[in-house]
Amino acid sequence: MTQSMAPGTIPMKTNTAVTIFNRYYDPDLKVEVYQRTVIPAALWEDRKYSRAVGGGTRLADYSAMIFIPFSYSKASYLQPIPWLALADKSDNWTIQQGDFLVKGEVADELSSSFTPSDLKRKYDDVLEAIDIYTFDFGSYHLQHWKVMAK
Repeated sequence: MTQSMAPGTIPMKTNTAVTIFNRYYDPDLKVEVYQRTVIPAALWEDRKYSRAVGGGTRLADYSAMIFIPFSYSKASYLQPIPWLALADKSDNWTIQQGDFLVKGEVADELSSSFTPSDLKRKYDDVLEAIDIYTFDFGSYHLQHWKVMAK
């Protein structure tokens, strides 16, 4: 997945598209709904880190780190609060805790007839965002969001 850029510029490495399902409450329908956005290039790294807690028990902190480069997705991104305030969210996306991420491009839409549970049954790599970090320093082509997902 390459993108044209200035000679000598080194882009962030990517290995897959990522489909994000942004969750929000629709006051007209009085239900939680999801908006699907496909990010064409991201770096998805499966992880299984553990940490010790009382009595030697080990808990997994997260299952994957997903790095989303600004250079592939910044134009339509909004922070969660401004995005949630939009009446028409269709031209924008965000990333926040509770959103679902799928490794690869997914055409399915989440709805009352195709739920997050159905999504998890149909696709292997479906995770929920638990932490999001913005790295907006350095070369533009290395700036990114890091999403910890479980």
